Parts: sequence; C-alpha cells; structure tokens
Amino acid sequence: MTHFVCKPILTGLSLLLLAMMWVLPAHAASDPNGKAVPTSRPLCVIHSNHSQVESGLSPLQESSIADIIIVECRPVYSQQTVTIDATQLFYQCHRKLLWFAPSLTAAGAGPQFTVTLDNDGNATAVVFGGSSCAAATAVIFASLNAPPFPTASTTFTILPPQNTKPGVIASPRREVEDAVFSSVATVIQVEFPSTQAERFVTIRSNGLFARCAPSSLFWFGPEGIPLGTGISSVTVQLDNNGNAFVLVIGALSCASGSSTITADLHTVPYTTFSTTFTIRSPRPTI
Repeated sequence: MTHFVCKPILTGLSLLLLAMMWVLPAHAASDPNGKAVPTSRPLCVIHSNHSQVESGLSPLQESSIADIIIVECRPVYSQQTVTIDATQLFYQCHRKLLWFAPSLTAAGAGPQFTVTLDNDGNATAVVFGGSSCAAATAVIFASLNAPPFPTASTTFTILPPQNTKPGVIASPRREVEDAVFSSVATVIQVEFPSTQAERFVTIRSNGLFARCAPSSLFWFGPEGIPLGTGISSVTVQLDNNGNAFVLVIGALSCASGSSTITADLHTVPYTTFSTTFTIRSPRPTI
C-alpha cells in the first residue's frame, strides 16, 4: 500500500515543479549570479524632437524646421559609426537637409549623415530642413555600422504654420554632453500671439554662454544660417503666426547644469518668456 501512496505524491511534486518552471521569467536563469537580466534591452536607440511647427518669414526661409537627433548605443560599441537616414524628411523638405555635428567637426547635406559614438556609446546630430517643408510625419532610422548591425527608428512630425501657445521652449530640454568634446545642441522655439507678427525678439542665455568654452557658443537660424558666434544672445524676427526658432550649439567644453533661456519682445507689451536647458555630464544611457 505504501508503494501506491508515494507514487501519486511524487508525480504531483513533479507536476508542481514543472508548473513553477513554466511561470518563471525566461531570463531569470540566464545570469550566472542568479539575477534577472532583461532580454528586451536594445543595442541602440534613437531619439528626435517630437514635432515642430514649421516657421520662417522670408520667401527663402518659410516653412523651415530644425531637429536634434540623438543616438544611444551600449558602451561596448563606443567609437563605432552610425548612419542616420532621414530620407522621408529629405523629400518632405524638397531635398533640402543640412547636417552638423554639435562639435562642428563634421557637416553634410542630403538624406543621410554618419556620426561617431563617443566613449559612452552616444552621438548627436543637428539637422536643418527647408525651406518649403511639407507638413507630415517622417520616420528616421539609425543603423550601427558594426555587427550585429542593428537598426533603430523614431519619428519627427512637421506641423503646418499655425498660431501656438505663447512661450519659449528648448527641445530637447536636457541633454547628455558628448564625452569627447563636451558639446551640446538644442532648438529654441519662441511663440508669441499673432498680433506680434514680424516683430523682433531677443533670445538670450547668459548661463549657457558661461558654461561653454569662450567663443564656442554658436547660434543658427532657419536653413543653418549663422546668426552669431561667441555671444550670449541673438535677435530674430517673428513670422506671420508670431513664431520663430533658433538652434544653439555649445561646441566645446560645456559644463553640466541648468541654464535659463529668455525671449524678450522688443515692442509693447515687452513680454518676456523663459525656460531652462539642462546639460548632463557624460554617461552611458542604455
């Protein structure tokens, strides 16, 4: 009788163990130290500013945009190159895309641009589109030029000219500086009521000017047109919807921390808007 009692008990224990193994996460046994290791961690990711209302006043600058594209790969791929493919954006902007590295050590034009990952596996590219960009969403790809050659993607949406909520925005609002040059870049969009169309606005950041090496702060308008170098502020003209943008690059030796950015209207009611841009010290991000 004892034999017939133990057999079902052992069978039940075996089934219980099998059930426990079935419900355990598949990655739990993959780490030699017994710690769970996520299997979904990507080799590389790519980020873009979410969207931008196209802007620009003159016929040569109307419907222009700018974007900051950030590629993040695992540190094991440091010093490898990544090809950024913005072919869809290229055609949306009538075959007019201009590229920069924030360190200003590389530039190019066309649908693709190659960046080199820093020691933490990160790289950034600045892209200008226009004039005459079409309102639509573009998919942007980043392909690592090393085995196993992964490709990541993101999107950037161009919005048609329109009245927007008044204020000033830095996109991105925070950024990890390049580990080689300590460079950063952000797009500053200023938005005033359309009643202020074609008025002038001064965009200023004394903090960012002080954080980066002397004469290494560069300001650009639509289509990558230089507005100033080694200065803390620039003046821009609002378009017919009361919008404008500049792109500011800290090309060398920028220190971490937050900097205030202001936008001052030159005419009544002399409105001032402000925001912040935060530089983060070099680090792996995935």
